[in-house]
Amino acid sequence: MDKTILTHNGVKKLEEELEFRTGIKRREITASIKEAKAHGDLSENAEYDAAKDDEATNNDRILKIQDLLNNCTVVEDEANDGKLGLGGQADIKFLDTDDVEKVCLVSTVETNPETMAISIESPLGIAIYRKTVGTKCVVVSPEGNYEVVIEKIY
Repeated sequence: MDKTILTHNGVKKLEEELEFRTGIKRREITASIKEAKAHGDLSENAEYDAAKDDEATNNDRILKIQDLLNNCTVVEDEANDGKLGLGGQADIKFLDTDDVEKVCLVSTVETNPETMAISIESPLGIAIYRKTVGTKCVVVSPEGNYEVVIEKIY
């Protein structure tokens, strides 16, 4: 298996999720299964089926997290040489709209568009990775190319 690139923050988040899923979440699911069993006939018990589905989903996610943590490469590549690196944050101006967004470059596993945590493997991430303040970058996107400028690196 290929090593997944994670930042220290990404590892911490996965460890916290693993702790939650193996502790609190597992206990909640066990209680739901126990309660559903108390309702009688399991062959037509929708609550029991739903609880068992939750258990399977939770167990699958636990295995996925464990696999990611066991097969990851933790990198420390934040911008320290004036260039935007993995884990670094920057203000990016989108030239087509003049909007400025604060983005954080993260690994694919840590991506969250709602918080502008952008994967270094995304079109925007590829365009701005290891660039300096003032650099105009062309983002090659399936929806069409556009330009951005790095205004500030944090």
